[in-house]
Amino acid sequence: MNIKLKNLLQIMILTCVAVFVLLSQAGCGREEPAKKDTGKYIYRIAFASFGPDAAADNAIQGYLDGLRSEGFEEGVNLEVQRKHAFGEISQLPQLMQSLETQGLDLIVPMSTPGLAAAFGAVKKTPMVFVYTYDPLGAGAGKSFEDHLPNITGIASFPPVEETMGIILQLFPNARKVGTIYNASESNSVKAVGVARATLKTKGLDLEEVTVGSTADVMNGTQALLAKGADVVWVTGDNTILQALEGVIKPVSDAHIPLILNDPEFVDRGALIGVGIGWHTSGFAAGKMAARVLHGENPSGIPIVAMARRRIVLNQELAKKMGITFPADLNEESKQANP
Repeated sequence: MNIKLKNLLQIMILTCVAVFVLLSQAGCGREEPAKKDTGKYIYRIAFASFGPDAAADNAIQGYLDGLRSEGFEEGVNLEVQRKHAFGEISQLPQLMQSLETQGLDLIVPMSTPGLAAAFGAVKKTPMVFVYTYDPLGAGAGKSFEDHLPNITGIASFPPVEETMGIILQLFPNARKVGTIYNASESNSVKAVGVARATLKTKGLDLEEVTVGSTADVMNGTQALLAKGADVVWVTGDNTILQALEGVIKPVSDAHIPLILNDPEFVDRGALIGVGIGWHTSGFAAGKMAARVLHGENPSGIPIVAMARRRIVLNQELAKKMGITFPADLNEESKQANP
């Protein structure tokens, strides 16, 4: 071998060694993802909601508080995404599909339409839902014990019968109670069905107007008022809540009282909210989610029904409308917590 060739080979060998050393050093300081049993693992979860929503925010906070009580804390060993579908049902499947591709440890579907979309899109990632009226109506399974294998959660149905009772107590001369909702939301269909049956026992009919999107809400409310509704009631319909101003303005202009099943929205112009303490439901769901993060299979965890009643009164609006709330409602409202 001549000297030039020998020198060239030496240079090539030294170059390869140098490159290997640099690559090895470049990897220093980068920890491989820790395994779950080392205590260093960062759990990744995502909340997937219908749209921006104060009630959903209460449920999320409760969920995170429940997780923290079991040792999972955001910023410590928990990474949290908060996603929503901008208030449109059509965007929910795409949202769920995008989360399924991320290899998350847990997805938290929120709202009954959100849960329904998750069933079609999420097949591998465990799910523990919250902020949901009707999981079985969404397709969760045959019963709270016999449900799809990768999902469980907390079901919270609002106190619709009690709400109708309060409406009739406050407005004993009301001839027509009206409501507006999206008939594509099974949660609303179920709640409206309960209200319809309850009012029928009192000899009253429920005036109903349905809409297909947030863009239809104001016109739908005006159509409802044209039917002569003396009181307007809105259950937790996600479409309506995303466009609630389209209800509030027409009923306010007509001096018609608005009753909600979502206390978080009362200060926007409703007279009373008879609904659910979503923080409580969220806390229970968070503790359930901790079991799944610890490795328990959702298929073996029954869905749980939980709905702590919460009442919020709009005293200022009541005074303007000449309405006096009964003492028991005042007392319950004072004791309410988010």
